[in-house]
Amino acid sequence: MVWIYSIVVLCATTIGAIAGLGGGVIIKPCFDMLGYHDAATIGVYSSIAVFTMCIVSIIKQLRHGSRFDVLTVVMISLGSILGGFAGESVFNLVNQQFSSQGTVKGIQAILLAVTLVCILIYTLNKSKIKTYRVKNKAVITLLGFVLGVISVFLGIGGGPMNIALLTIFFSFDMKECVVYSIATIFFSQISKLSQVYIANQFTAYDMSPILFICVASVIGGYLGTWLNNRLDNRQVEKVYIATMACLLLLSCFNVYRGFFG
Repeated sequence: MVWIYSIVVLCATTIGAIAGLGGGVIIKPCFDMLGYHDAATIGVYSSIAVFTMCIVSIIKQLRHGSRFDVLTVVMISLGSILGGFAGESVFNLVNQQFSSQGTVKGIQAILLAVTLVCILIYTLNKSKIKTYRVKNKAVITLLGFVLGVISVFLGIGGGPMNIALLTIFFSFDMKECVVYSIATIFFSQISKLSQVYIANQFTAYDMSPILFICVASVIGGYLGTWLNNRLDNRQVEKVYIATMACLLLLSCFNVYRGFFG
């Protein structure tokens, strides 16, 4: 089980660092499909993997000379932290309402599938959709809040939503979106892990795979960022679209398994 998790995390964080997805959007449905742990434990594993990958990716991006507007990142990240707390609270509420872990995973899979469909439709038609350059701090913070709620509740890190909304509201190209997305994901996961730590819940989870997950995340973050710096915008977008399509199929399978499996 540990080695399977490590391989999934390595692949997920590599792709996540290339396309700004964070990796959680891949880790969560894959771990759900494997079925070794419950939704809460998988959420913690995913957050730790994504958080570790983000640290590596941010350091490597900065060393490569990537630049971003600090104020925009701060405002989005502030909203993401607050949204992360709200998302974790909503998840805990849902988790308490249903005795079946299959139902909880099924609900998350449905919402993820709907999200991915919307993102794919937007991505394939974005040339026809008007984009903006938002400067209002309150709107930027609200955007971060929404991203934080969705990413933490679904346990995905928020990458796909980040890319789509950053493109629409800030008119960033694909590679700019990746840098901002990774930074935003980093802060949203701080709120998730902080809540688990404050509630002293780490002891309630099986932490035996964590070392392997962290090592795989470091390698994936480094490799993915290295590849991102060598690909152009179009190539990064192709990786992004292909990943979204595969994840949509996987989410549909998890919906079926959650409610009927």
